[in-house]
Amino acid sequence: MMQSFLRVASARPDAAARNDTVRTWVKQVRDLAYDVEDCLLDFALYSATVSSSTWSWLPAPLAERRRIAARIRDLKASVEELNQRNLRYHVIVDHCPPMRGVEVDVGQQQLLPDQDVLSAAEVAFQEWDIIGRSSEKAELKDKILGGDGGKLGVVSVWGMGGMGKSSLVSIVRNDPVLLDAFDCGAWVTVPHPLDNADDFRRCLRKQLQLGAAAHDEPADAIRVREHLKDKRYVIVVDDLLSQEEWTHVWQVLNFHNGKGSRVIVTTRRQDVARHCARNVGEGYGLVYELKPLGDNESMSLLCKKVYNTSNFNLPVEMEEQASRILKRCRGLPLAISTIGGLLANRPKTSIEWMKMHEHLGAELESDLRNITNVIVSSYDGLPYHLKSIFIYLSIFPENQEIRCTRLLRRWMAEGYIAKNRDMPVEEVGERFYNELINRSMIQPSKKKIIPGVRVSHCMIHSMVRQIILSKAVEENQLFLVEKQCNEVPHSKIRHLVVSRWKGREEKLEHINLSYIRSLTIFGECPVSLISPKMRLLRVLDLEDTINMRNEDLRHIGELPHLSYLSLRGTKISKLPSSLQKLRYLETLDIEDTKVTKLPHGIFKLEKLRYLLAGVNFSKDLLQKLVQPEMNNKNTNLLGNMAPFLCCNRMDYCNISNMDQLSVRAPKGIEKLRNLHMFGAFNVGQGNGVGGRLGKLTNLQRLGVTVTGLTEEEGRELCQSIEKLGRLQRLEVRSYSLEFLAKMDESSTPKHLASLKLLGNLFILPKWITSLNDLATVKMLGTKLQQGQVDILGNLRSLAALCLWERSYRGESLCFSAGKFPKLKFLDIDWLDNIETMEIKDGAMPELERLWLNNCKALCDSGEGLSGVPYLPNLNELLVKKCGEKEKLMEILQWQVSEHRRRPKFLIGKSILPTSSKPSTSASAVQ
Repeated sequence: MMQSFLRVASARPDAAARNDTVRTWVKQVRDLAYDVEDCLLDFALYSATVSSSTWSWLPAPLAERRRIAARIRDLKASVEELNQRNLRYHVIVDHCPPMRGVEVDVGQQQLLPDQDVLSAAEVAFQEWDIIGRSSEKAELKDKILGGDGGKLGVVSVWGMGGMGKSSLVSIVRNDPVLLDAFDCGAWVTVPHPLDNADDFRRCLRKQLQLGAAAHDEPADAIRVREHLKDKRYVIVVDDLLSQEEWTHVWQVLNFHNGKGSRVIVTTRRQDVARHCARNVGEGYGLVYELKPLGDNESMSLLCKKVYNTSNFNLPVEMEEQASRILKRCRGLPLAISTIGGLLANRPKTSIEWMKMHEHLGAELESDLRNITNVIVSSYDGLPYHLKSIFIYLSIFPENQEIRCTRLLRRWMAEGYIAKNRDMPVEEVGERFYNELINRSMIQPSKKKIIPGVRVSHCMIHSMVRQIILSKAVEENQLFLVEKQCNEVPHSKIRHLVVSRWKGREEKLEHINLSYIRSLTIFGECPVSLISPKMRLLRVLDLEDTINMRNEDLRHIGELPHLSYLSLRGTKISKLPSSLQKLRYLETLDIEDTKVTKLPHGIFKLEKLRYLLAGVNFSKDLLQKLVQPEMNNKNTNLLGNMAPFLCCNRMDYCNISNMDQLSVRAPKGIEKLRNLHMFGAFNVGQGNGVGGRLGKLTNLQRLGVTVTGLTEEEGRELCQSIEKLGRLQRLEVRSYSLEFLAKMDESSTPKHLASLKLLGNLFILPKWITSLNDLATVKMLGTKLQQGQVDILGNLRSLAALCLWERSYRGESLCFSAGKFPKLKFLDIDWLDNIETMEIKDGAMPELERLWLNNCKALCDSGEGLSGVPYLPNLNELLVKKCGEKEKLMEILQWQVSEHRRRPKFLIGKSILPTSSKPSTSASAVQ
């Protein structure tokens, strides 16, 4: 009944907005519902413990039973008291009509749309274009290119949140004219809070790809300046919040090399923009205000969001409703995009649009001078089942890229999503995730998007986050500890977030930890914060936490309700044996840690769904391992792995220390029948685990490292993989992958969507040709030849192909006509031997992004990379770190400028002007 009441109250936010008593009442009911839920979980844990034990009559179980009984009595009394309070103050008015235009979805928490919404990737690429900003693009470009000779110039772009400042600067920065005018560049999103210049310098060094940090900050500063002193650079400082932050930034950028370099600042505040332009030392500064969209541009943006085209002609009656909405939005792109996302998921009728106008109510009847009310109204318009998972995003810091899998698993652990009919809980979560993207409540991270593949990372707009953060704090759901904790709330806290903690430990001791459901730490972990007092804790997220020690986990076995534990990216090297007590644990993520083995008894965690370990599969994995001077992080992750890879003159990769890439698979792993993801674990060295993996029939993702494999063990591993009918993602790392040929083509899992291979392969197994659902292939050290690449080209669903270091051993690479019909993303990296790459007419007709990195043997002529004009859907061409290739760059730049889609052309050095046409000899080869 409480949940039903909260659904109705959520669908009628106008009542709470007008009445403080109602708002307080709803808050109290929600808080009590949480307490009841916690008590039920406690009782469920007690029942499960007693049913599996013959010692229930002992004092300890009896005491626990009494404690729960007393808790239930207290809760019943609280419910009665709350009911009496309602009667006393007449909070609920009988027969109150529902608000017009809003559906009360009582009992429909997990109701899914009948029709599939647009894919998240499609929405992401639609929003890359900015509507109606052609004049602003030209003006900003002129300001950046103009100025006083060789002086350092600062251009401050300001406008309110949601105006599109960063998007505009990004497009102008990638303009061919600007790419030609500057030697190098970097984009630094300011971390908040920015307390010193060193934090900004570290971000800049990372964007400039200068490698590991120096041992001391002065040496690091010299290193950055030495890199930039002879270059004309353009550096974007995105999302600056205060004049104090500019002081720290300017300490890093305040040097003049006489090259006419530029610093572009984006900020929401006019005073900050002017301050940056004035305080530039010997340089000069300009201020540019980004103003709202005009009426026509606003209508075009709305149509693009709703109808997927900016040229849609609305019927007269709908145009009238659209004009009423747009008039109040006052040209604010984020407001228009947010409302457009709502309208896109509703019937395209004038009545529905009128209902939307009425739903926005008083906010749209008044002159809307900022987006806050629009975002609040958009939040109020979300279905009940989306509100809780959306407000949950307030946990993550501003400008944080949020991994989709991390988010979905946390939602599951919190109980926000559940199985719907016959639909798995993971699929339900992805539906909700995509629905939030389609409604423009969250934005896909453009850096992490692979066309044709699921959006793997998302972000939340800073202004939207501020609004939902205030809601989460108001409802006592969240307490955020940033830098210092000056005031500790006396109310119950459900979610505790510690971000950039620099205060004293005794301050945290005053926080009541007994009701906390999730603890998330960003930055340094306060000593002894993980306490047995958190007995209701469900989520412990310590990903990338600094200074984590093994002893910090000593109380982990005393958190009986823990369902999600992430230590990814920490320095943890050993897990406590008490981990086996966590009977509700569903996710254990120790990827990219120093852990090499799991504690005994791990097989007792029967609810475990996601068990992730080892070193992440990435394009630079082999390169990191052979670098003589690895940075501290890589050393922590990989240990003594410098001799991992060496290749002799016979072009044969010799891989050693392979077992360092993964965690040794524990005995009894076959008992975890609920596992959905398992990797990357070592199943070789005669431990017999490979032959028992076939019992894990629910596996959807499997990652294995194979060392010391006998012929019989290789056959057993292949037979196990054949039994995994639900397998969708397979990753295999081995000195030799030739044993994979033993898999039976008729028995291979038919629904594989992702395949990652590391090791000598030479010839593709025959069963690969039968994988009609295969969408992603990533290769490292496989030593394929042209004929094998042609075989991959016949895969009808392949959308992303990554040929990374030593995956191909020919000097020329050709993509023939009719091959790769669905390929959208091609990434070629560290193929040292390739001299020519040819794309035939009719090859890769749907390719959108083509990346070439570190291919230094490419010919400096049209033969180096030919056939770009044959790619009709190309949006982005990237050629970096391929050496001095002036002729090739000139030809490619001309081909890109003549291409009908004018794709982005990203390179690692300056290029020839777009107006120039290559010489006859240079342009003889397309």
